[in-house]
Amino acid sequence: MRSPHEHFAQLEIILQRHAAALEADVRALQAADETADWPVEWKRYYNWRFAKVFASVKIFRNWGADAAAWQLLPPRVYPNRGNQQD
Repeated sequence: MRSPHEHFAQLEIILQRHAAALEADVRALQAADETADWPVEWKRYYNWRFAKVFASVKIFRNWGADAAAWQLLPPRVYPNRGNQQD
C-alpha cells in the first residue's frame, strides 16, 4: 500500500501529463481556426463558451466544486465583462 505522499506524487504526474496533452490539443485547434484573428465579439463569446465547456466535464466540475467548498480556490475579481454569451 502506498503512503498518501506517494499516491499524490503519482497523481500529480498523471494530471500534469494529461494537462499538457489537453493544452497542446486546444492550442492546435485554436491555431488551425485562427482564433487570435477573430473579432473581439467572437473572442468574448469564445471565452464564455470555453469556460462553460470546461466546467461541464464531470471530473472538472466535481473537483472544482469540492475545491470551492473547501475554500481552496483563490478569490477572483472580474473587472470587465470579457467572458459573456452575447
